[in-house]
Amino acid sequence: MALILFFIGSFLGIIVAAVQTMFHDASLWQAFGTYCTFSLAIPFFVGLLAYALSNLRSMEREDDASFGMNEA
Repeated sequence: MALILFFIGSFLGIIVAAVQTMFHDASLWQAFGTYCTFSLAIPFFVGLLAYALSNLRSMEREDDASFGMNEA
């Protein structure tokens, strides 16, 4: 999964860097920085999102019975 996300991020980084270079007069260093940012940031933030969602799924229910407050 991580390898696929790195490939997706790299592909998007190459596309955005090419658009910046061709149409917005960005230098090659700016294009390289954009490529590196996309290829590292997309897997990182998707991983953070997956981690947050997995923590939400594993939470216990918060009802009265879990706190020892059962009805009489």
